[in-house]
Amino acid sequence: MRQPFDLVLLDASCLINLYATGRLRDIALAVPYRLGVADYVLEREALYVWRPGASVAEETRVPVDLEHLVEKGVIRVMRLESEEEERTFVDLAALMDDGEAVTGAIALHRGYAVATDDRKARRILAERPRSITLVSTLELLKLWDEQTSVSGTELRGALVAMKFGASYSPGERDPLYGWWRSAMYEDGTA
Repeated sequence: MRQPFDLVLLDASCLINLYATGRLRDIALAVPYRLGVADYVLEREALYVWRPGASVAEETRVPVDLEHLVEKGVIRVMRLESEEEERTFVDLAALMDDGEAVTGAIALHRGYAVATDDRKARRILAERPRSITLVSTLELLKLWDEQTSVSGTELRGALVAMKFGASYSPGERDPLYGWWRSAMYEDGTA
C-alpha cells in the first residue's frame, strides 16, 4: 500500500522525459499532487531535450527551462535544508547517482514521493527503513491521461515526443508497458 504524499520529486530522467513530451505543464496540473525537483537536478542534470529537425543533422538540443512553471508555482524547486538531509544525501550518493541521491534525501525527510525510472535507485530507496513512495514516468503519464481524458492523438504525440526528445522507451517488464505500447501503436504505426 502506498504511503500518503502531497508532492512528487522528479529525478533528472523523469523530468527530462516529461519535459520532452511538451506537455509538462498540463501533466503537472492534472495529477492530484504537486510536482517538485531538487535544485541540483535542475542545475546540473536535467539540462536539455532533443527536438527533431528536417534531418538528423538538424536535430537541436533545447534547454530544459522551468522558469515560467516555477514562477507560476506549477513546479517547486527544493534544496537540501538540514544536516540530516545532507547526511542522507552523502549516504545515498555512495550507492547511486547524485541526482537520485539528493532527490531521495529530500523526499525521505519530508515525506514526499520520488518519480524515478532508474532501477538501481528504485531498489535502494525501497530498501530504506523509512517508507517512500516511488512512481514512474509512465505512472504520471497514465494519470494525466486518466485525469484529463487526453485524446489518443495527443497522448501518442506526447509519447512520441518523449521517445525522441528524451530517448525514452520503457522495457517490457515495466508494469505499464502494455498501456504505453497500446497508446504508442494503437494504429499499428509509430
